[in-house]
Amino acid sequence: MTVAVFKEDGDDDEFRHITYVVAVADPAEAVKMTIAESGAKAAMLNCPIEEEQLQRLGVKPGRLMVVHDEQIDPLMSRRRRHH
Repeated sequence: MTVAVFKEDGDDDEFRHITYVVAVADPAEAVKMTIAESGAKAAMLNCPIEEEQLQRLGVKPGRLMVVHDEQIDPLMSRRRRHH
């Protein structure tokens, strides 16, 4: 999932992109989780990810994790669990 959020220190036209990996089967639920986490108004589904890739990333079912954010590197920043 990719979202664009407005930069806190920029003007109203500046935003940054954040990409999440979301380990849920339902794309609509993945969108809801990502929007809730990021505070964005919309999210874009990039592509499905295979279970093996999720395991390599260490993402467990029902969780999401930032894999890219212009403000942070390296990519693997945090994992969240949503109920």
